[in-house]
Amino acid sequence: MISKFKAAHKMSGLSPEGKLTKADAGLTAMDTSGNFPEANWPLPKASVTKAINDLDLAIKAVATGAPGSVSHMHEMERQLLAVFNLLRSYVEMTANNSTDAKAVIESAGMVAYLSGGGAGPITDLTLTAIGGGVVQINVPRNAGVVAFVYQYSTDGGITWLPLDISKTASYQLKGQTPGATLNFRFAPIAKTQGAFSQPKSIMVV
Repeated sequence: MISKFKAAHKMSGLSPEGKLTKADAGLTAMDTSGNFPEANWPLPKASVTKAINDLDLAIKAVATGAPGSVSHMHEMERQLLAVFNLLRSYVEMTANNSTDAKAVIESAGMVAYLSGGGAGPITDLTLTAIGGGVVQINVPRNAGVVAFVYQYSTDGGITWLPLDISKTASYQLKGQTPGATLNFRFAPIAKTQGAFSQPKSIMVV
């Protein structure tokens, strides 16, 4: 019996630049793996390439300060995620009809995990842009957790800055620049510090 695996492209928590890099690498992986003939793709490869190129151009427009460029960039992010969510479903279907589903998923540059097999790769971190340059962070408090380590990044997760070590399961970062995209992550502390969550990004308003 073939185990049912799920696939995760792990783009949602990345910065626009991070999504672009991940998408480009994913497209190359699918192209070269031999597991995904282009004729079987759920949408033309040209459409995937266009979504990647559109986000690339949108990011460059933000760098020039073009009016409306930030909102356009985030729309291109959403379109890219929609494209890769469709590809993810195709990868899952292909993988679970193979003899080694995990290897097939990983050959597409995605992460494989067993369906129903416990915590998936989705972070429990919740972010809310309150306004006035304030971001609200909320995390779950599980049994035995006594504190949380909060970190944030201004460069898409390349460099992580200490935010706070707090006993509370919520935190507010104030004084940020509206329009900036920030990444956040947290680690719970029980007897020892646990692993950091997946990062998640938000645009400051």
